[in-house]
Amino acid sequence: MHFADSGVWGVRLPSMEAGGPYEISASSSMKNLTVDIKIESVLFGDVWLCSGQSNMEFSVEWMFNGSQEVRGASSYPTIRFIEIMQSRSHVPLKEPLIRQEWSSPDSDKLKEFSGICWAFGRRLQERLHIPIGLIGAYYGNSPIKAWSSSEVMDDCRDHTGNTDWNYGLGGAKGDRTVLWNAMIAALLPLEIKGVLWYQGESDANVNFVGFLCMFPAMIKSWRTHFRRPNLPFGFVQLACRDDEPGIATPEIRWHQTADLGVVPNELLPNTFMAVALDLSDPGAPLGQHHPRHKEEIAERLFFGALNVAYNIATPFQGPSPASVRSSNGRATITFINGPIILRSNLSSAFDVCCRGGATAGTNFRWEDCPEWKPVTIISTTDVDLTLDTSVCRQFTLQFIRYAWQTTPCPYLQCALYGADTALPAGPFVAPVTN
Repeated sequence: MHFADSGVWGVRLPSMEAGGPYEISASSSMKNLTVDIKIESVLFGDVWLCSGQSNMEFSVEWMFNGSQEVRGASSYPTIRFIEIMQSRSHVPLKEPLIRQEWSSPDSDKLKEFSGICWAFGRRLQERLHIPIGLIGAYYGNSPIKAWSSSEVMDDCRDHTGNTDWNYGLGGAKGDRTVLWNAMIAALLPLEIKGVLWYQGESDANVNFVGFLCMFPAMIKSWRTHFRRPNLPFGFVQLACRDDEPGIATPEIRWHQTADLGVVPNELLPNTFMAVALDLSDPGAPLGQHHPRHKEEIAERLFFGALNVAYNIATPFQGPSPASVRSSNGRATITFINGPIILRSNLSSAFDVCCRGGATAGTNFRWEDCPEWKPVTIISTTDVDLTLDTSVCRQFTLQFIRYAWQTTPCPYLQCALYGADTALPAGPFVAPVTN
């Protein structure tokens, strides 16, 4: 038991074997007053925090297969969920505001809860056979700075490339730290197994340069505050959206991986990612950037969690490039996490950057390329893919990009997938060895 200066006390229970239900009793006596408290139907298991903006908020009843999830909810009595009230604060709160108290799933309560969070938790419970707790803390149209602690903002101020700190829906919600203070800080005493995160659309509109610093810094900060330096952190790489001028969705997808294309990596350790660029939903009632394909996203996150959080070996990454070499008007990309399969030969899947003269060389950045030219696929093997890059003519092939559009393909019809896993390759930009 420990006491805070404010008079708030807490008890940290020893580690318990997963299971239940149990009853917890507490008694307090002072002078002639005795207070007894009993908490019934307590489960011991793993708790996951699901956070972000509107795609994490996207409810079970709105997702494809949602009605089936709702009908079957009562079959999972060892899953419990709670939803934090959407709120803002300029100071960290000690107690969270609750919209939906801890509940067992039923058709009425579950339908408004996060679809991804529920579908992920259900898969975990089915595989692990332990109680699963799910915390929903999300706020639509929120930028990453609202979910970041003050130290993240200070550390990344020089990296943002944007001094406008008031983007977002407007008003207080777009202010720095206000959602961290109101919806996350009060949860810090909890012991959580991991985090699921789906956010970035708001930053694609304005602050995609600063996202490169803020996303890894936010993850590190959350881990520090939750006292877990290796806290498993899973996230969704942004899905498709309606093509709009000025929207930097491909850049945000790249920055979500710390510009390395695949996670976990040295800058984002103990993370896992669900690629979602092949989940196009042009008929989505809330816009294509709110796809209803949440089951697929939850399953891809589930595969990552098994590996990163539970050390259960399961393929969870799509193909990613290991090297690119060029010769005689052709470029060959060698992939890891194969074997690969070509599901479609989209003419827009790959494009190249060619440079000549004094501007060609190792100091040239892909961000500075003035023109990207589409190229076609010539052939594939289990690990290699060869492109016709003759469009460069006398110039030097510098970089190759893949799936660099806001909506790169129809549903499940991007070019590259794992032949054995059906997991899509994420977008990438790779330098070429000539």
